[in-house]
Amino acid sequence: MGERFLFDDLKWSVSREAALKRLRVSEDDMEDFDEVFAKTLALIRPVYYVGVERVTENDGDGATIGSEHFVSRVVSVHLQNAGEVYPYVGTSGRAAYEYAISLGDDLMRFWADQICEMALKSVAVDFIRRMRELSHAEQLSSLNPGSVIDWPISQQKPLFDLLGNVYEKTGILLERSFLMRPVKSGSGILYAGGKHFESCSLCPKENCPNRRAPFDKDKFEREYLK
Repeated sequence: MGERFLFDDLKWSVSREAALKRLRVSEDDMEDFDEVFAKTLALIRPVYYVGVERVTENDGDGATIGSEHFVSRVVSVHLQNAGEVYPYVGTSGRAAYEYAISLGDDLMRFWADQICEMALKSVAVDFIRRMRELSHAEQLSSLNPGSVIDWPISQQKPLFDLLGNVYEKTGILLERSFLMRPVKSGSGILYAGGKHFESCSLCPKENCPNRRAPFDKDKFEREYLK
């Protein structure tokens, strides 16, 4: 097993003004919103857990990283010339998630959930900055299970197995459905080299608030089929 790093001091921010604009809070709901906003922010504890591994085998249909094999043509292609790779998981924190799901009002629960999402999006910027420092790479790309056409969400399991002790380190629980709890969590494999890649370009999910690149419906056939 390669080295493991826990980042629990990353910088992030969620402004009240940005949250109000995103959530379109009415004047009548402002007092309730301010209470939820303050409590959620006080409970958010972002954390990322990262491994440093090497690709030990790449057969064109998948890649073995450390002790785990990942089945995906896309993963194989992008890690063809990779040296070190960085499997990771990250979350806005379990305490804020538990607070959100404890709220009896659907609208208030939605507010708390969205504030957690804004925090995760904010902290991801500092996480990538820190990973550039760690990897000495100017640019990093991310492969994300469930966001790539031929790399299903079930591949979360070997990713969690590869990292080890994910729940103990982060509070992230992988369910039988392969969804993560807290829901405002992310996972993937960072790597350096080659043309910058965004998993979003191969993800057909519509109306995704976190989309970083447009879906290219012909990209998989054009660039990845043998």
